[in-house]
Amino acid sequence: MIAWLLIAAGLVGTYWVAWLSDRSLVASDNTAGYIAFEQAFPLADAWLAGVALLAGVALGRRRPSALIWLAVLGGAALFLGALDILYDLQHGIYGKGSGGLTELAINLITVMSGIGVMSFCSRFRRQLLGSSI
Repeated sequence: MIAWLLIAAGLVGTYWVAWLSDRSLVASDNTAGYIAFEQAFPLADAWLAGVALLAGVALGRRRPSALIWLAVLGGAALFLGALDILYDLQHGIYGKGSGGLTELAINLITVMSGIGVMSFCSRFRRQLLGSSI
């Protein structure tokens, strides 16, 4: 899980480096509406990456706070994934060639990661809290 948390934070950072340096690498559309929508995500994605790092550190140190950071991360991933999916469906982004497929992959990874983190929290909650109950 710690490795995935680090990878996830790195992927978010890599996406934004690509967006800011050469948008064509990751953009699925070039309309003003799409660009404005994507430009609204940096703060939320920074939160997601930061929480992934906090969860990874807490998990590595075997701190009970790992449970809350993982739960926050899972919820944030599901929320951001839902926002992105709804926009993409409403604006036909998935049908826009390789860019649409990239967007679909990002959305699937985000939602599946959120579900996976929440499942991990549920399955290992006693161990994460250090409780023998």
